[in-house]
Amino acid sequence: MLDVVLIGIKRSQDKAWEVEEYLDELALLTKNLDMAAKFRLVQKREKPDKTTFVGSGMVEKIHNLVVNESLSAVIFDDELTPSQQRNLDKMLPVPIYDRTFVILSIFMERAKTKEAHAQVDLARMKYELPRLKKMWSHLHRQGGGTGIRGGEGEKQLEVDRRIARKKMQKLEKQLERFEVRRHNRKKQRKNLINIALVGYTNVGKSTIMNQLTKASVEADDRLFVTLDATSRLWHVDPILKIVLTDTVGFIRKLPHDLVASFKSTLTEVREADLLFHVIDASHPHLAELKEAVEGVIHSLVTEEIPTALVFNKIDNLSRLDLKSLKRSFPGALFLSAIEKTGLDDIRNDVTNRFKDRIRICKIFLTYQHIIDFYHLSNYGQILHSDHGEEGITIRFRGFKERIEALLRDYPDIEIVDDKMKVGHSR
Repeated sequence: MLDVVLIGIKRSQDKAWEVEEYLDELALLTKNLDMAAKFRLVQKREKPDKTTFVGSGMVEKIHNLVVNESLSAVIFDDELTPSQQRNLDKMLPVPIYDRTFVILSIFMERAKTKEAHAQVDLARMKYELPRLKKMWSHLHRQGGGTGIRGGEGEKQLEVDRRIARKKMQKLEKQLERFEVRRHNRKKQRKNLINIALVGYTNVGKSTIMNQLTKASVEADDRLFVTLDATSRLWHVDPILKIVLTDTVGFIRKLPHDLVASFKSTLTEVREADLLFHVIDASHPHLAELKEAVEGVIHSLVTEEIPTALVFNKIDNLSRLDLKSLKRSFPGALFLSAIEKTGLDDIRNDVTNRFKDRIRICKIFLTYQHIIDFYHLSNYGQILHSDHGEEGITIRFRGFKERIEALLRDYPDIEIVDDKMKVGHSR
């Protein structure tokens, strides 16, 4: 594992613990790339230096630390501008990275599907395009006197930029096709309820999904294990079938281009009937992480989506802390996915939220069309059946939309009570 130093700045409006927590998070991110954050330096300043992000004195301090401790890289907790990166490269003897580069590198490593690869490639190219000059600096130094305007290096740079832009356009079209396919799948399940799991990275969304749907979505303590929006059918009860979707975890200082590239995947968030906002109940600053996630969601959706707060990992809390948390967030759900406690509360919450879409009615079917009886379970739940002289009276439970579809598909079935006025009645 390579030893590195992390660099952050503290502005006057920043809290000290917040800056340290950002660096703690960056240390976790770098660990995913086999780099150990051996040192961290924080400089107090109102805004980043335009030339080197930190002041010249801090650059010298970083240089001495790198040389004396034989460090392998310097990682900044904010995104560096291309010019800052070039200047620092000249002044420091080891590679210079920033938070965006680290996050993109993890995403590149974790991408598994074609869509995830396309999303990460697009974000990476948007990040690298303004930094391409650095890649051709060796040619640029040799370029004078070749007779070509700007030198050979500049000519090659323009060629490289054109290639990059063409590839980016190709990736954008590819992602548009993925979004069309997702929209078509969405139309096919229009009679189902769609719920999306959202939250900060590593709060346990995948574990919750596995427990509720008996799925086998990969879940561990690493950051950004889930990059693809994975959907599974969740049978809450015989008729209440939910499409539950696990989405990519959010993080503070998430690169804008990365969010934009994952727009097609995050369509599942925009089109959900309900969001389960999963929060690590044991995190010391959960309110700030909650706000960070809400900020990303608000940037994605134009209309407000009903949201249920789900506090996971309550097994890490004392009884007193859990009681305090419940007082602070009345109406929220509290569970431990790993210990399988509180899962029934989620099921009950979903049932109560969507009970207005469920109807119980009496339908009548003549013996002449008894074959239709065997198709009823495709549209809802048979609660009771009563055989009379002319046919069967059935107490039936289902979504209003599905009952309407039943009456359209099987016109010989009729509603015989007055509680539900849908479809036709003979």
